[in-house]
Amino acid sequence: MTLEQLLADTKPALQDIQQRDLADIKQAADWQAKYRILMQLGKKLPAMPEKMKQPELLVKGCESRAWLMHYHDKSSDKHYFIMDSEARIVKGLMAIMLCLVNGMTSAELAKFDLSHKFDQLNLKPYLSQSRGNGLTAMAEKIKACSPAN
Repeated sequence: MTLEQLLADTKPALQDIQQRDLADIKQAADWQAKYRILMQLGKKLPAMPEKMKQPELLVKGCESRAWLMHYHDKSSDKHYFIMDSEARIVKGLMAIMLCLVNGMTSAELAKFDLSHKFDQLNLKPYLSQSRGNGLTAMAEKIKACSPAN
């Protein structure tokens, strides 16, 4: 499998999450309801093939192993990401992150505020410090892909 195939396989899953699941997470009454949705989101993303899970793609600062691949379409100045994790909850959080950042231009990516977006979804109060640190590490790695930084 190539990065292009993985991006193509990821796109419909992200569109589905964007259209259906983000509102459900925002409206979920408690952490258990949010947790169930997050677990399902992780299952919607295609898995990154083992051969692509290279050590240099590991996100440092994540408690569980998480990988991030980046593709920059220079002609349109759009950035696309593939993420995977061994932990389902982390993969669900990554799915949300991908919905928010995939297809952004360099300028949009440079000013993107993940913390604010997670506040809007009412997720931050429920995340442990280590998960919050991992999300911050992922967001920083994503922002570092923008030449505007």
